[in-house]
Amino acid sequence: MRPFRARTAGQGRPAGGPRVLLPLLVLAAAVAQGFGRFGYALLLPAVNADLVHSYAVAGLLGTLNLGAYLAGTLLVSLTADRIAPAASVRTGLLLVTAGLAVLALAPSVAGLVVGMVVAGFGGALVWVPAPGIAGAAVRASRRGLAIGLAGSGVGVGVMASSALTALVHAVAGPGAWRPVWAIEAVLAALVAVAALGWLRPQAAPVSGPVRISALRAVPGWIGATLSYGGYGLAVAVYMTFVVAAYEHDAGFAPVHASAVFAVVGVCITAGGVLVGRWSDGVGRRAAMTWAYVGMAGAILLVPVGAEPWAVLSAAVFGLAMTGAPTVLAAHLADSLDPRRFAAAFGAVTLVFGLAQLVGPQLGGWIADRTGSFSTAFLVAAGAALAAAVASSTLPRRGAAARPRTSAPGGT
Repeated sequence: MRPFRARTAGQGRPAGGPRVLLPLLVLAAAVAQGFGRFGYALLLPAVNADLVHSYAVAGLLGTLNLGAYLAGTLLVSLTADRIAPAASVRTGLLLVTAGLAVLALAPSVAGLVVGMVVAGFGGALVWVPAPGIAGAAVRASRRGLAIGLAGSGVGVGVMASSALTALVHAVAGPGAWRPVWAIEAVLAALVAVAALGWLRPQAAPVSGPVRISALRAVPGWIGATLSYGGYGLAVAVYMTFVVAAYEHDAGFAPVHASAVFAVVGVCITAGGVLVGRWSDGVGRRAAMTWAYVGMAGAILLVPVGAEPWAVLSAAVFGLAMTGAPTVLAAHLADSLDPRRFAAAFGAVTLVFGLAQLVGPQLGGWIADRTGSFSTAFLVAAGAALAAAVASSTLPRRGAAARPRTSAPGGT
């Protein structure tokens, strides 16, 4: 295979350039992750009180969402040589829109299951290829920044979900949850229409087969993969139960807990950009390792259940939550073209997804058995520390300036 080089205009860079591409990817990430996945944490208490009546079952709904996300990730990896990354994003946005609409109308737990599965599956089709598209749009020295910008959409979505939830609760009461998903479905539909019209990058030929095994061409791929597994468990517990923990354990009012969650969203928006750009300078290993250490510390602050520690936890966790995967994605993109990136990132995300399958159910089970979320957050902090240890095995510097192997490909 030929060495992978940063592409210039006309060599696989998306039509319209980064100024068109990156805003679309920000909105797509907001819908896929902020609405289709992490927005559930804000509505979990109300949904549990209205339909579910069990934190274990509520956690299972989150697990099903993540299981569908894992299935979508596998599909993207296995079809990366046949389905263009941009086509995957467009299809995923349509599926997330449908899932949100089903959730808004769900008359029973069975309806919630369908909506969570469809939204999770569509979210994977959006997010797995998105960083590779963003990374291919700029020169190598700014790849971390570009991927961080695309990932900032996760925070945009979380902030929008938080604000929308607070508004609906102020108007209709703290038990209202259907209007939130209904409005999000409308917003998701608008983004899907925009992507159908404008997310149409120029296709470039792909040299050689595209397989999941492309991951092995990335330096330090074992440590990177293991770190993403620890990250997955930590994020699953924190993002699913942090609002419920503050309301149930600490006695925060719903508006207060939602405001703390909004801080997570604000910092998620900035985390990928700041940490991604930092990794362009100091190297992928250092940036990723310290992001996981910060995440562990933030998780340990949740059981404190008081201010200002709740806000500090939310801020640090938000920065690390998008910072760490941004650096991981940049590390992969340093060595791989967009299609091979989708296959490799999908492979890494399978480990992430398996860990996330355990998180919501484990957290809910612990809460039901102990009457508190504290132990669940201790487990999540341990997972984040394990991720830091695994990421410390990466090469000392990122490979952005000296990429290894892979063939150029289109987005």
